[in-house]
Amino acid sequence: MQGLEVRTLTEQIAEQLRDDVLKGRYVAGEQLSQQSLARRFRVSRIPVRDALKVLEAEGLVLSRPRVGTTVAEQSASDLTELYEMRMALEPVLARLATPNMRESDVALMARHLEGMFRSGGTQEAWMKAHGAFHRALNVRALVPRMCALVDSLRAQTERYVRLYKDLADHANDLTADHEPIYASVERGDADEAALAVYRHMKRVRDRLLTYLEETNGARL
Repeated sequence: MQGLEVRTLTEQIAEQLRDDVLKGRYVAGEQLSQQSLARRFRVSRIPVRDALKVLEAEGLVLSRPRVGTTVAEQSASDLTELYEMRMALEPVLARLATPNMRESDVALMARHLEGMFRSGGTQEAWMKAHGAFHRALNVRALVPRMCALVDSLRAQTERYVRLYKDLADHANDLTADHEPIYASVERGDADEAALAVYRHMKRVRDRLLTYLEETNGARL
Protein backbone atom coordinates (compact mmCIF):
# COMPACT_ATOMS: atom_id res chain seq x y z
CA MET A 1 0.00 0.00 0.00
CA GLN A 2 1.34 3.39 -0.93
CA GLY A 3 2.24 5.80 1.86
CA LEU A 4 -0.35 8.43 2.68
CA GLU A 5 0.29 12.14 2.25
CA VAL A 6 0.56 13.36 5.81
CA ARG A 7 2.00 16.84 5.28
CA THR A 8 -0.22 19.71 6.30
CA LEU A 9 -1.14 22.58 4.01
CA THR A 10 1.28 24.75 5.94
CA GLU A 11 4.14 22.31 5.33
CA GLN A 12 3.38 22.04 1.61
CA ILE A 13 3.16 25.81 1.16
CA ALA A 14 6.33 26.35 3.19
CA GLU A 15 8.18 23.82 1.02
CA GLN A 16 7.14 25.58 -2.19
CA LEU A 17 7.93 29.05 -0.88
CA ARG A 18 11.28 27.85 0.45
CA ASP A 19 12.14 26.47 -2.99
CA ASP A 20 11.05 29.75 -4.59
CA VAL A 21 13.30 31.80 -2.31
CA LEU A 22 16.31 29.48 -2.57
CA LYS A 23 16.11 29.41 -6.36
CA GLY A 24 15.67 33.15 -6.69
CA ARG A 25 12.07 33.22 -7.91
CA TYR A 26 11.51 35.65 -5.05
CA VAL A 27 14.44 38.02 -4.72
CA ALA A 28 15.96 39.64 -1.65
CA GLY A 29 13.80 42.49 -0.40
CA GLU A 30 10.70 41.41 -2.32
CA GLN A 31 7.46 41.70 -0.36
CA LEU A 32 5.36 38.58 0.09
CA SER A 33 1.68 39.38 0.42
CA GLN A 34 -0.33 36.85 2.39
CA GLN A 35 -3.39 37.70 0.34
CA SER A 36 -1.62 37.21 -2.99
CA LEU A 37 -0.05 33.96 -1.82
CA ALA A 38 -3.41 32.71 -0.58
CA ARG A 39 -4.83 33.31 -4.06
CA ARG A 40 -1.85 31.58 -5.63
CA PHE A 41 -2.25 28.45 -3.51
CA ARG A 42 -6.05 28.67 -3.41
CA VAL A 43 -6.18 28.51 0.36
CA SER A 44 -7.11 30.81 3.23
CA ARG A 45 -4.53 33.17 4.66
CA ILE A 46 -4.02 31.05 7.79
CA PRO A 47 -1.78 28.30 6.28
CA VAL A 48 0.09 30.98 4.30
CA ARG A 49 0.70 32.99 7.47
CA ASP A 50 1.93 29.87 9.27
CA ALA A 51 4.16 28.89 6.34
CA LEU A 52 5.77 32.33 6.37
CA LYS A 53 6.46 31.90 10.08
CA VAL A 54 8.32 28.68 9.26
CA LEU A 55 10.47 30.51 6.70
CA GLU A 56 11.06 33.35 9.14
CA ALA A 57 12.39 30.86 11.70
CA GLU A 58 14.76 29.59 9.00
CA GLY A 59 16.01 33.11 8.29
CA LEU A 60 14.67 33.23 4.74
CA VAL A 61 12.07 35.97 5.27
CA LEU A 62 11.60 38.87 7.67
CA SER A 63 8.33 40.07 9.16
CA ARG A 64 8.06 43.64 10.44
CA PRO A 65 5.10 45.63 11.78
CA ARG A 66 3.51 47.96 9.19
CA VAL A 67 5.92 46.61 6.57
CA GLY A 68 4.84 43.01 6.22
CA THR A 69 6.91 40.02 5.15
CA THR A 70 9.87 40.40 2.80
CA VAL A 71 12.53 38.03 1.50
CA ALA A 72 15.62 38.37 3.68
CA GLU A 73 18.49 40.34 2.25
CA GLN A 74 21.73 38.56 1.50
CA SER A 75 24.76 39.87 3.32
CA ALA A 76 28.30 38.97 4.24
CA SER A 77 27.36 38.82 7.92
CA ASP A 78 24.51 36.40 7.25
CA LEU A 79 26.71 34.22 5.04
CA THR A 80 29.44 34.18 7.69
CA GLU A 81 27.00 33.15 10.41
CA LEU A 82 25.59 30.32 8.31
CA TYR A 83 29.02 28.95 7.49
CA GLU A 84 30.21 29.25 11.09
CA MET A 85 27.36 26.93 12.07
CA ARG A 86 28.05 24.54 9.21
CA MET A 87 31.77 24.47 9.97
CA ALA A 88 30.98 23.57 13.58
CA LEU A 89 28.57 20.76 12.72
CA GLU A 90 29.51 19.11 9.43
CA PRO A 91 33.02 18.01 10.38
CA VAL A 92 31.46 16.28 13.40
CA LEU A 93 29.04 14.47 11.10
CA ALA A 94 31.90 13.40 8.84
CA ARG A 95 33.89 12.05 11.77
CA LEU A 96 30.90 10.10 13.07
CA ALA A 97 29.82 8.84 9.66
CA THR A 98 33.11 7.62 8.20
CA PRO A 99 33.45 4.47 10.34
CA ASN A 100 29.86 3.55 9.43
CA MET A 101 30.27 3.88 5.68
CA ARG A 102 29.50 0.75 3.72
CA GLU A 103 30.91 -0.03 0.30
CA SER A 104 27.57 0.92 -1.25
CA ASP A 105 27.63 4.28 0.56
CA VAL A 106 31.09 5.10 -0.76
CA ALA A 107 29.99 4.08 -4.25
CA LEU A 108 26.99 6.40 -3.94
CA MET A 109 29.26 9.31 -3.00
CA ALA A 110 31.40 8.52 -6.03
CA ARG A 111 28.35 8.64 -8.33
CA HIS A 112 27.26 11.99 -6.96
CA LEU A 113 30.80 13.37 -7.26
CA GLU A 114 30.84 12.25 -10.89
CA GLY A 115 27.44 13.87 -11.31
CA MET A 116 28.89 17.20 -10.20
CA PHE A 117 31.69 16.92 -12.74
CA ARG A 118 29.29 15.88 -15.51
CA SER A 119 26.81 18.68 -14.80
CA GLY A 120 28.81 21.06 -16.98
CA GLY A 121 28.15 23.83 -14.49
CA THR A 122 24.38 23.63 -14.96
CA GLN A 123 23.15 25.00 -11.65
CA GLU A 124 20.22 22.68 -11.03
CA ALA A 125 22.10 19.51 -11.93
CA TRP A 126 25.16 20.56 -9.94
CA MET A 127 23.14 21.60 -6.88
CA LYS A 128 21.22 18.32 -6.88
CA ALA A 129 24.38 16.20 -7.09
CA HIS A 130 26.14 18.40 -4.53
CA GLY A 131 23.41 18.05 -1.92
CA ALA A 132 23.17 14.31 -2.52
CA PHE A 133 26.95 13.89 -2.10
CA HIS A 134 26.91 15.48 1.35
CA ARG A 135 23.76 13.69 2.47
CA ALA A 136 25.19 10.32 1.43
CA LEU A 137 27.96 10.89 3.97
CA ASN A 138 26.07 12.70 6.71
CA VAL A 139 23.22 10.22 6.99
CA ARG A 140 25.64 7.49 8.08
CA ALA A 141 26.47 9.53 11.20
CA LEU A 142 23.16 8.14 12.47
CA VAL A 143 22.14 11.42 14.14
CA PRO A 144 19.02 12.44 12.19
CA ARG A 145 18.28 15.67 14.05
CA MET A 146 21.76 17.02 13.42
CA CYS A 147 21.51 15.96 9.78
CA ALA A 148 18.19 17.78 9.42
CA LEU A 149 19.71 20.95 10.89
CA VAL A 150 22.69 20.75 8.55
CA ASP A 151 20.38 20.22 5.57
CA SER A 152 18.52 23.40 6.54
CA LEU A 153 21.75 25.38 6.85
CA ARG A 154 23.01 24.07 3.51
CA ALA A 155 19.75 25.10 1.86
CA GLN A 156 20.19 28.61 3.20
CA THR A 157 23.78 28.88 1.97
CA GLU A 158 22.56 27.64 -1.41
CA ARG A 159 21.05 31.10 -1.95
CA TYR A 160 24.59 32.46 -1.96
CA VAL A 161 26.06 29.76 -4.17
CA ARG A 162 23.36 30.58 -6.71
CA LEU A 163 24.55 34.19 -6.65
CA TYR A 164 27.84 32.90 -7.99
CA LYS A 165 26.75 33.82 -11.53
CA ASP A 166 29.83 32.36 -13.16
CA LEU A 167 29.24 28.94 -11.56
CA ALA A 168 29.73 27.32 -14.96
CA ASP A 169 33.27 28.70 -15.06
CA HIS A 170 34.06 27.54 -11.54
CA ALA A 171 32.00 24.37 -11.23
CA ASN A 172 34.97 22.05 -11.65
CA ASP A 173 36.94 23.96 -9.02
CA LEU A 174 34.01 23.73 -6.60
CA THR A 175 33.61 20.04 -7.40
CA ALA A 176 37.32 19.33 -6.99
CA ASP A 177 37.04 20.61 -3.42
CA HIS A 178 35.01 17.47 -2.68
CA GLU A 179 37.64 15.02 -3.87
CA PRO A 180 39.68 15.11 -0.61
CA ILE A 181 36.47 14.43 1.32
CA TYR A 182 35.70 11.41 -0.83
CA ALA A 183 39.28 10.11 -0.68
CA SER A 184 39.37 10.35 3.12
CA VAL A 185 36.04 8.56 3.47
CA GLU A 186 37.13 5.85 1.02
CA ARG A 187 40.23 5.24 3.16
CA GLY A 188 38.13 5.18 6.30
CA ASP A 189 40.11 8.03 7.87
CA ALA A 190 37.52 9.78 10.04
CA ASP A 191 39.78 12.56 11.31
CA GLU A 192 41.01 13.40 7.83
CA ALA A 193 37.43 13.36 6.49
CA ALA A 194 36.39 15.85 9.17
CA LEU A 195 39.33 18.09 8.32
CA ALA A 196 38.61 17.86 4.58
CA VAL A 197 34.99 18.90 5.15
CA TYR A 198 36.09 21.85 7.27
CA ARG A 199 38.66 23.00 4.72
CA HIS A 200 36.16 22.64 1.89
CA MET A 201 33.54 24.79 3.60
CA LYS A 202 36.09 27.41 4.59
CA ARG A 203 37.27 27.73 0.99
CA VAL A 204 33.71 28.05 -0.33
CA ARG A 205 32.82 30.58 2.35
CA ASP A 206 35.86 32.70 1.51
CA ARG A 207 35.10 32.59 -2.22
CA LEU A 208 31.50 33.62 -1.68
CA LEU A 209 32.47 36.44 0.68
CA THR A 210 34.90 37.76 -1.91
CA TYR A 211 32.23 37.48 -4.59
CA LEU A 212 29.71 39.36 -2.44
CA GLU A 213 32.18 42.12 -1.71
CA GLU A 214 33.17 42.50 -5.35
CA THR A 215 29.64 42.47 -6.77
CA ASN A 216 27.49 43.98 -4.04
CA GLY A 217 29.85 46.00 -1.94
CA ALA A 218 28.91 43.89 1.05
CA ARG A 219 30.82 44.48 4.25
CA LEU A 220 31.85 42.04 6.95
